[in-house]
Amino acid sequence: DTDVLSSSPRVVQAKGMLSLLSTRVVASTALLLTPSMSTARTAVRRSSGVRASLETDTDKAFYSIGFNVGRQLSDFAACEPAEIDSVLAGIRECLLGDEPQVPLSEYVPKAMTLLGEKQAKVAEAMAAKGAETLAAAAKEEGAVQTASGLVVQTLSEGKGDAPTRESTVKVHYEGQLVDGSIFDSSYRRGEPIEFPLSGVIAGWTEGLQLMKPGGKAKLTIPSDIAYGERGSPPAIPPKATLIFQVELLEVVS
Repeated sequence: DTDVLSSSPRVVQAKGMLSLLSTRVVASTALLLTPSMSTARTAVRRSSGVRASLETDTDKAFYSIGFNVGRQLSDFAACEPAEIDSVLAGIRECLLGDEPQVPLSEYVPKAMTLLGEKQAKVAEAMAAKGAETLAAAAKEEGAVQTASGLVVQTLSEGKGDAPTRESTVKVHYEGQLVDGSIFDSSYRRGEPIEFPLSGVIAGWTEGLQLMKPGGKAKLTIPSDIAYGERGSPPAIPPKATLIFQVELLEVVS
């Protein structure tokens, strides 16, 4: 299982071949406890020179394993198709027992430096887009921006007492990245979820305390009160501003 809006998000790690065969190895974010929906890709879809022939069920089965392994290698999403092909060539030769064509001690550090530079560029672009999204959200009708940068737009008012930091709440929600891709949704899973406000990301802890039972709101959460510079791979990239539609169904306790 995964723990998404948790202030200490857990990432499900692969454990041997059984993990590679399971669709549950892919960590999600937000409140996703049962990853029943596809994880959003933030990278633009690009063609690669590597194409598998999926004519038989065996072809399709092994392709599925490879796709699932790829989900666990989301750090490489910043690479160009030709660069990904080089990564795949190295993986293939290693699995087939070939000797490396280049000295690994020399080129692995170079690769890590290049990868870090690419990821930094992607993160900065994400941060810039997030700032634009927050500014636009703050100008929407009825929106209020707090000192933390959180933007709360009330969609419908609730009634009763607002929850406190110590409360446990029941909610329905849907989370999006700034490009509109949905990374998590209790609506799609068909059931709301309960959680303590003290155990989720700071943007949720703050935002839910500004709502009342039965109310609905749009929360636009800056990265520093969401998942920060690290993000929560593979669904949430570094420095990502998050947008949630939230329905506070009940203050449980």
